[in-house]
Amino acid sequence: MKFLNFAIITICTATMFYSCGENSVVNNNNNTVETYLKVITAENGNLRFEVWSASGDSLMTGYNKVGFKVYENNQAKTTGFVKFFAKMYHFGGSNIHSTPVEPAYYYNNDLEMYSGYIIMLMPSDTTSSWFAFYNYNDQLYLDSAQFDVGYNRLTKFKIFVDLTTNLSYLITVLSPLEPERNMNDFKCMLHESGDFIHFTQVNSAGMFIRPTLDSLNHTSTGNVNPVNTGGIYSGEVNFDYSGLWRVHDSIIYNNKCITATDPPWIVFNVP
Repeated sequence: MKFLNFAIITICTATMFYSCGENSVVNNNNNTVETYLKVITAENGNLRFEVWSASGDSLMTGYNKVGFKVYENNQAKTTGFVKFFAKMYHFGGSNIHSTPVEPAYYYNNDLEMYSGYIIMLMPSDTTSSWFAFYNYNDQLYLDSAQFDVGYNRLTKFKIFVDLTTNLSYLITVLSPLEPERNMNDFKCMLHESGDFIHFTQVNSAGMFIRPTLDSLNHTSTGNVNPVNTGGIYSGEVNFDYSGLWRVHDSIIYNNKCITATDPPWIVFNVP
């Protein structure tokens, strides 16, 4: 597979954006290479929505970098916006919840798609299914289209509640998913919800991380607290020993601390 990707890249380096088959596109921009695969097609009459992913060959639990293509009468849309909303129904019970997505996806000329992210909280299975609701420019709609989500063992979430407001918060780790010894880029997103149906991306929080290795009663130094960079909080975390680390994240939002005295932590197994 690595050889195949290398061969495709070598053949196609003359262009910034190019197609490599009906179900895959490669974006070679700003010295980075991303392969997008078509993972969902939803159709109703003359309307078609396609979901493309740069994160794998299907939507997976955790953060998915995605693009949307929209066709009406087989003519591609290149203006306006796309909205995507997903609900999971748990059969045999009354539980329904959604998942964080972009408020709106706008057209990316380099990708020739409406680009953004989808965060999937749970995989689909025999007792639970995801259904998507698509919207183009508040003009064209496609509702209740079932789709599948796979399980990514590397997914790292943390859910906590601000007890003063009863609002729930979701930390989604983008990296490191496979941590290494010493310094690692630390990237995450933060979302707020009052009902786990509607999520709001939080872009103005202050984060203060503290990695601990409990087996040695050790806290590392040289860490860089994450700061918001276009919706993603970016910093650095130092795992200077192998072992099971906890990265504690104290969060200040709306001029108050929304995390408990013992802040939420995310576990990393460092080889």
